[in-house]
Amino acid sequence: MPARALPRKHPLFTAAVSATTVLALGALGACSLEEPTTGKSRAAKTTGKSKHGKGTDKQAGTSGGSGGESGPRAAGESAVYRDKGLEVTVAAPARFTPSAYAAGHKSGKQAYKVRVTLVNTGDTKIDTALVTVGAREGEDGETTAGIFDGETVGNGFTGQLLPGKRATATYGFDAAPAAKTLDIEVSVNDFETEPAQWSLSL
Repeated sequence: MPARALPRKHPLFTAAVSATTVLALGALGACSLEEPTTGKSRAAKTTGKSKHGKGTDKQAGTSGGSGGESGPRAAGESAVYRDKGLEVTVAAPARFTPSAYAAGHKSGKQAYKVRVTLVNTGDTKIDTALVTVGAREGEDGETTAGIFDGETVGNGFTGQLLPGKRATATYGFDAAPAAKTLDIEVSVNDFETEPAQWSLSL
């Protein structure tokens, strides 16, 4: 039985498919992610300052000045995503002593707790499990791994955040004893928004 030749695709059809693909990719590339603006926190509580200017479990130190819209935010300031309907606030860091069962803490480092609060200002649910929080410490911006300590530090966000509701999670990070800053980046990871940054004084 003679072999049948496979049908050839029409050149115009191939060109049309290629053009559609290019246009689709171009449209995706043209879509810009939402940049957060800076606003005053409606979620974080006002904190005091200890004698030595260092945060404690009960009192968190204040941060340096705000970098404005283009620079990092200060502790207590919010990253506002108006289109997304989300506000993200990072509080001042507080020193703490990890328990014997904590993971991620390195000997010789100072551990800090950082509270991150999300407020849903929109009219649709937000998946908080997608939110990630990272940190860099010191002038060199060395990446510092997270500390996980029981059910209170490092577990992050879970579940859906309903409109008008807020959610708070506490993260732990190490820093060198001489470090003066802890830079925090919060990413929503939804392919719609840019990450937001904070520079916190230690």
